[in-house]
Amino acid sequence: MTKPSFTLRQATLSDEPVAFEIFEAAMKHYVDLTWGWDQNYQRDGHRDHFDPHQHWIASSNKQIVGLISLENHPTHLQLLKLYLLPEFRNRGLGAQILQSVLQQGQNENKPVRLRVLQVNKLAQAFYLRQGLSIVAETPERLYMEHC
Repeated sequence: MTKPSFTLRQATLSDEPVAFEIFEAAMKHYVDLTWGWDQNYQRDGHRDHFDPHQHWIASSNKQIVGLISLENHPTHLQLLKLYLLPEFRNRGLGAQILQSVLQQGQNENKPVRLRVLQVNKLAQAFYLRQGLSIVAETPERLYMEHC
């Protein structure tokens, strides 16, 4: 069986609606469990804070499958988002996308850091399988790092 392939392209302002759809599909359940989900608040906040320079749209076989958001700091890479649409999960795409981010960190000699909601046990297990370690935690989040 062949691994699925993916491409990443820089987001544009016109990608904001689809980026919100991906965020909602991936995170609504976990946000609701943690803080409660207010559709208008989430929609307005996403629209107001969407920075296309920090977002990349992931595609496979010419279909949008998800997105990532990454900040490049002087001392580390901060993975803000890695969201896949539900129908594209468990196919190896998330691992491939994450590995590309980890490779960038290795190439730049920087650790990759991220945070994940405590209630999102599937994401926690995924990141642990990919070699990240838990470095701190709060009641709401785990902070993870790959060196």
